[in-house]
Amino acid sequence: MTCESGNGPFSAFDGVLMLRLDAETPGGDRTYYVTPFVTDGERLFVFDEPGDRSDALEELLVGNRTAVSSATTGDLSVGAVGGYPTPDEEAWARDACSARFFYDQALQDLAQLGGLVTLHPS
Repeated sequence: MTCESGNGPFSAFDGVLMLRLDAETPGGDRTYYVTPFVTDGERLFVFDEPGDRSDALEELLVGNRTAVSSATTGDLSVGAVGGYPTPDEEAWARDACSARFFYDQALQDLAQLGGLVTLHPS
């Protein structure tokens, strides 16, 4: 799997430091801000911090419609649905996130240990 983030729906978020995720969940609409993420342009791989609620990100995103946006990209919003990555996607995303945040040990740790959800355009 290679990173070719030039043409896909999520390519505008490549290089952005923080995303806003507005999810439509059965319990109501929720907003989540996330920093550790990577994209190959076609998919967005979002990492969560390990902790007491290590399933919180999955609960928020998997199977739910989500609008992805960022202050950096202005009015751009991409609709997505969360799911679980394949083993190949997971390996690529973890390596890509570690490389992207090479300067921050805490984010590198999240890339290796944190929960991971894949967002696909809807």
